[in-house]
This record gives sequence, structure tokens and C-alpha cells, in this order.
Amino acid sequence: MKELIFRVQTSNEHPHYVVTVCKAEKNLTVHCTCENGGPHTLCKHRLSILAGKAKWVISENVTDVEQVRSWVAWTDVGQAINKVTQAQKKIKEAEKDRDKALERLKAATEEADAAREALIQAMND
Repeated sequence: MKELIFRVQTSNEHPHYVVTVCKAEKNLTVHCTCENGGPHTLCKHRLSILAGKAKWVISENVTDVEQVRSWVAWTDVGQAINKVTQAQKKIKEAEKDRDKALERLKAATEEADAAREALIQAMND
């Protein structure tokens, strides 16, 4: 079994959290000591390391994150991360589409209000 341990930064009073990555053949387990790092939960520290990003890592072994990414590629975790990444992209695209639609709705509402005011003014003349 191979094991890598990372210290990761926190956004509260804790000095750091610890992310432990264990690989045994095609099995990969990742634990984090943060409040969202328990079983059946997702935490940004684990997901970041699994995705090969060292954003939160403050330990000296930052370069080991790349090794974790290579481990992930051979597990179902890698497939799940790909699905999550694709879903995140779709969410961002949908949010952009929503924002554009809201802008068009606002413009159309303003146009309708102006036309209504013009109609009322014309009827009063």
C-alpha cells in the first residue's frame, strides 16, 4: 500500500487539516480531518488533491499531488471526478444562459412598461 499525507490550509482557527491518500492496487481512499471530510461527504481539500490541484496544500510535498492524480486515473474515482467536472461545466453554462435570459426579460419588461406608458399617455391626450 502507498500512502501520501498532505497538510492543507484552513479558513478557521485550526492551524491545518490533514488529507491522507492511500492506494492499494486499484483501490483509492482519501480522508480529510476537516468538518466536511467524513464518510459520504465531499470536501474541497480532497477533491482538489484528487483533481491534481495543490491549491490548499501547505505541506512540503506539494509535488506529490501530481502522483495522486496519476493514481486517480486508474480508479473509478477518476471517472467520478470527470463526471463531476462535466456537471460543473454544464452548471456554469446554464447559469450564463439564465443570466442572459434574465437580462433579456428585464429589457423586454422595460420595453413593455414604456409602451404601456405611451398608450396611457395617448389615451389621455
